[in-house]
Amino acid sequence: MGRVRDGAARLPRHTSGAARLITALACLPLAAVVAVALAARVLVGIAFPAATADGYEFGTLARNIVEGDGYTYFRDDPVGRLEPDEVGASGDPLPSAYMPPAYTYATAAALEAGGGHAGMVWVLRGLHLAAAAAGVVCVDALARRLAGRAAGRLAAVGYALYPALVYVSTQVSSANVYLPLELAVLLGLLWAADAPSWRRGAVVGLGLGCLCLLRAEAVALVPLSGLWLVWTSGRDAARRPGLRLAPAATLVLAAATLPGLWLVRNAVTFDRPVATITTTGGKNLWIGNHAGASGSQKNFEIPGPLESELVDLPAGDDYEVRADGVFLRRALHDMRDDPLGTVLRDLRKAVLLLGADLHDPRNLNPLYLGPYLAVAALGVAGFVRWRRAQAPGEVWLVGGYVAVAVAVPVAFFALARYRLPIEVMLVIFAASAAATLADMPGVPERRTVSEVPA
Repeated sequence: MGRVRDGAARLPRHTSGAARLITALACLPLAAVVAVALAARVLVGIAFPAATADGYEFGTLARNIVEGDGYTYFRDDPVGRLEPDEVGASGDPLPSAYMPPAYTYATAAALEAGGGHAGMVWVLRGLHLAAAAAGVVCVDALARRLAGRAAGRLAAVGYALYPALVYVSTQVSSANVYLPLELAVLLGLLWAADAPSWRRGAVVGLGLGCLCLLRAEAVALVPLSGLWLVWTSGRDAARRPGLRLAPAATLVLAAATLPGLWLVRNAVTFDRPVATITTTGGKNLWIGNHAGASGSQKNFEIPGPLESELVDLPAGDDYEVRADGVFLRRALHDMRDDPLGTVLRDLRKAVLLLGADLHDPRNLNPLYLGPYLAVAALGVAGFVRWRRAQAPGEVWLVGGYVAVAVAVPVAFFALARYRLPIEVMLVIFAASAAATLADMPGVPERRTVSEVPA
């Protein structure tokens, strides 16, 4: 069977129409795929008016930053600590770390540049377009590295047109930025494992540090990435422990730099040490783990006694930390008192995450649910076939990334955007399976990640 440009196979005339379509898509220039991705997102952005897009917590924080109140979410209001969106501009602003800083400050810059809410959303959509282009390039490179040229281009097409990824670009959501960065970090880890050095470890670590400022739970990836890099350093490094440990140590130190500076800022702002990027961990744990929790972030109410306890907290610079502590204690109390219920809630969250969140109407839209189920079926089949022939290092990298993407929502709560990293991996392996079905080359041209750790 002859080869054509970009690794696609020239199919005989009797080949099915589906195989011919797959081959044609695999032959598309990457620039054309990027253009399709951008066009799809612009068109959907026009269909979803910017004026009606929810700014969520990012919009509240951004407005306060622009109006000179600083990084603040809650205000000291006579009737309780309430969000500015609900009570206007009344009350003294309280210091905040309610959301990760990177996308928050980007939203503030967009609000100032856009001159209002609709303008802010369109400026952010411009940022999302740039991130989408980067995502197409990164998913092409990652899938090509893992499963071959044809799979790379097919995965790029999938990323460009996958409905959930197109839709989220219209929303004020940091997922638009952190997804491409996560793909870049995965590529960087493979690159660092090919020829371990402190320089490569530092580059990947800086990328991880930026990711932590976009997504607070990404801090879990830092030690796991360091351990993975040690494990895959190769047999030659076994006789030189420094060669094996230095890249991973540099990665962890570089990754800790930017989040560490934000933690110092938090400690100074709240006048007490704060060990997390944001001050919402306790609340997020409570949302998914209190008695009667649905498991979804889209369906919860704060009961009267808990709300009263929050309202009764005295104002102060550390109010946000103390309020989150109230949520944390309530969540842990309910989990300890009902361990069986906790397990059942976790199982429910897994079903909501990997199936469909019944509490979020968008999850039940056929344009959302249909493509997900198709990609999930083909992606799982593609992964099973792929892992049989892969180096353990690559299998553990992909598997670990997906495991973290599942574990975080199961521990906290189900949310549609939390499934996006899983869906991107499914797109990659669905592309690998499609290339196999069309009888196209699927084995990467080279692999230097050590197959057996020392």
